[in-house]
Amino acid sequence: MGFLETLPAPLTARSKRFLAVWHGWRGSRLLPERGDIDRAALGDLAGTCLLLNVRGHDDINIDWVGDEITRQIGVDLAGCNYLDLTSRANRAWRAHLTLAQMAQPCSVAIYYWLRLGSGDTLPVEFVSGPLRENGASHASLILCCASGLTGSEAEPVAVDPDSYQEGDGMRFIDIGAGVPPMIPAQRQEARPVQ
Repeated sequence: MGFLETLPAPLTARSKRFLAVWHGWRGSRLLPERGDIDRAALGDLAGTCLLLNVRGHDDINIDWVGDEITRQIGVDLAGCNYLDLTSRANRAWRAHLTLAQMAQPCSVAIYYWLRLGSGDTLPVEFVSGPLRENGASHASLILCCASGLTGSEAEPVAVDPDSYQEGDGMRFIDIGAGVPPMIPAQRQEARPVQ
């Protein structure tokens, strides 16, 4: 059984399509490289993708952001530190989980409940795949793709920025290197999902 047949359920069709494109880039390797990224191959998914560059525990740069994300939230996140998008109390834990994903390369699925200006909530599934810089031996990049679980909005909507500070239901997805523990021994009291 191959990688795509072992994806956990439930995942949206868009998330599965994203992971299929990511998987195609890697071929027989564990990880694709930055140079393998083909936005044309992503098609309509490219607008809801973003690329994280994991430089260190406190430095996770957002290298690029899809146009649809920028349009929907009304701000261009390119150049921002990904950790600045989380609550201060959750920052170290989010950094830990991101670095764990790099150290033992795996994909991730996580859910956000975005609060809209209208008072409605838009659930969003976020999946990701790790990559290497060209010629590097280890993962340092994460390509993410967001999929609204209730369809897409025709017009941009105001999103409460506090609503994407904490996620829910995070799970690691094995890509062939196993998955790191969700909660290391020293953090047994911590919430595993954020």
